[in-house]
Amino acid sequence: MSIKRVTQLELENFAIGLQNAEDSESKELLSVADVRARELVFIQTLRTSGKIAGDDGIPEVIPSWADLYQQLINAGVRGRIAAYIAWATMPKKYRFPETQEQLATQFLGLTSDRAIATWRKKYPEIDMMISQLQAEAMLEFRPGAFYALGTVASDPSYRANPDRRLFFEMTRDYTPRQKIEGDDGKGVGHKLLGQLKKLSTAQLLETLGTDALEIMQELEDELSQEDTAESETHAEQDEGNGSK
Repeated sequence: MSIKRVTQLELENFAIGLQNAEDSESKELLSVADVRARELVFIQTLRTSGKIAGDDGIPEVIPSWADLYQQLINAGVRGRIAAYIAWATMPKKYRFPETQEQLATQFLGLTSDRAIATWRKKYPEIDMMISQLQAEAMLEFRPGAFYALGTVASDPSYRANPDRRLFFEMTRDYTPRQKIEGDDGKGVGHKLLGQLKKLSTAQLLETLGTDALEIMQELEDELSQEDTAESETHAEQDEGNGSK
C-alpha cells in the first residue's frame, strides 16, 4: 500500500461530488472553534482521570479532528459531512464524542445518526476519503522514523547490522544478493550461459564470432570456479558461526 497525502485539489473535487448530499436539518452545526473548545475540555478530563499519560514526563499527544474539520470546510465540503469525516478519521481511543449517535445529536444538529448512514450508502467515496486520511496521518511520523533509522544504523555495534543493511538498501548503496541474482538464486553469468547453451552452433558463431565455443568454455570454467570459491567461503562462515 502506497501512502500519500490527499491534495487540496482532491479535497475540492471530493467536495464537488457531495454538493447534492441532503442536509436539511434546521438545528445548528457546531463550528470548528466550538469543536476545538470541547476537545480541550475532553483531553483535560482524560489526563485528570489518568486515562492518558506519557513517557518520561512528556504528555501523550492527542490528535485533534477540529483541524481536519477546518481543512475540509475550507475545501468546500458540506459542514456536517466534513465534521463526520474528520471525527471518523480519529483513533477510537481519542474520539470525542465517543459514539456516532452522540456526534450526530450533540455536534451535527441531527436528530439521529440515520443521515450519516444515508450519506455513506449514497456516497461510498466518503468511506474512501476517511481511509485515505487515516493513512495520511502516518506520514506525520515519517521524519522521526527516518531520523531514528539513521541514528540506529550509525551505531558501530554489530547489533545495528540489520538497520545498516536497511539504510544502505534505501540509499541504494547496497543491493541485496537476491536482487542481483534473481528469484531463482542464479547470477547473471549463469543465466547468460544457460541462454547461450540453447543456441545452435551456427547461432553461437553468428552471435559470438569464430571464437564462440572457446568463449563458452571460458565462461563455464569461470563460473564453476566462482561457485567453488563461494561454497568454500560459506562453509568457513558456517564453521565459524558454529564455534561461537
